Amino acid sequence: MRQRTTFMIMVLFLFSAVTAVAQPRQGERGNREDVQTERMKEELGLTADQAAKVKAILKRSREETQAEFGNSDGDREARREAMMKRQEKNDAEIMKLLTPEQKKKYEEMKKERRKQMEERRRARD
Repeated sequence: MRQRTTFMIMVLFLFSAVTAVAQPRQGERGNREDVQTERMKEELGLTADQAAKVKAILKRSREETQAEFGNSDGDREARREAMMKRQEKNDAEIMKLLTPEQKKKYEEMKKERRKQMEERRRARD
């Protein structure tokens, strides 16, 4: 009886360890542009063509950011400025793809994003 209980405990422990390892880690849940595109598709009602173009814009931006970070000299303010310019460029390109109704919704999404960023910033301070 005792051996059986010990065996069952070991099996449960092994099962929970395997399950924990199999869970996706932060960043492994998919590319950021996939998640962002899907969110925009749902919230803005993007067509398949619009979604593909938005995803391409976001992917290019991510690749530029990664390249810039790799070539960075550690100047945080310069990286921040470049990121802000890239985001403005992305927004302008995305806006060109949207209908007037989608543009209104996109502006609301951006306002919400700014609000969330400000709240996170306050929480850190």
